[in-house]
Amino acid sequence: RSSTRRLGVLRALPWWTMVGSAVRAQSHEVPAAHHDGPPLYGKLMSAIASGHTWGNRVRMLKLPLLFSEDILYAGAITQFYFLTAALEQALHRHQAHPMVDKVLGLGIVALPGYESDLSELYGTDWRTKAEVQKTPATAAYIKKLETAGPVELVAAAFILYGALVVGGGKMTQAKVRKVFPQCEHRLFDIKDDIKLARQQFKATFTHIGKEFPEHFEALTSEAARFMALNNTVVLSIRCWGRRARRTTAALSVAGLVVLLAMATRRWRVRQ
Repeated sequence: RSSTRRLGVLRALPWWTMVGSAVRAQSHEVPAAHHDGPPLYGKLMSAIASGHTWGNRVRMLKLPLLFSEDILYAGAITQFYFLTAALEQALHRHQAHPMVDKVLGLGIVALPGYESDLSELYGTDWRTKAEVQKTPATAAYIKKLETAGPVELVAAAFILYGALVVGGGKMTQAKVRKVFPQCEHRLFDIKDDIKLARQQFKATFTHIGKEFPEHFEALTSEAARFMALNNTVVLSIRCWGRRARRTTAALSVAGLVVLLAMATRRWRVRQ
């Protein structure tokens, strides 16, 4: 039953990618009252499509392993905790920029949810334990966020916030809680009205494209770049825990027994 639960939430982890078919279905819809070319939201979704497909493939390989142990799951969300912290700090440094102001106007504050979950998963001294889990890919991504300008940060927010807005919500929270009941999984409870939050997120990026057409292409290319960075982080996440090691050891012993039996049989035949 626990295995079935784990498989049931494989699609419920937004920090991997921007989520599956539901997002792709939204990507080409033109919002009401939109004129003059394709909306930025749809262009951003198209720009990250190849990275999304790659991320989904890696996700399906890694998620079953990550859901096998709470410490592995904690290590995964740890990476996106650090990225979100760097993003929110950078956004506030550039809050005077009108595009950044629009992103901040969404009222998304993801960091407290991550902190709450990590404190429950790691226990005491969780910050130190989280720091130990930080991968080189995450550290490299953080450096890029720390030196990013407003246009880059808006694109990064589309990736890091968009995943939680589109893929989060109370339903996702409930699904993951079934696997790891010792944690409230508050990071997924990003907004009380998640449907409204999704509408506002989509409308905000569409309006940014209309109000700042000079940055349209740069935002599109930067979104693709940050999606690629997301994928490097996903690839770096450790998914090898105690259970996986025990399983591998058992298989190795079983394999050795089979090989010895085969060798003994051959020896007897030759005798």
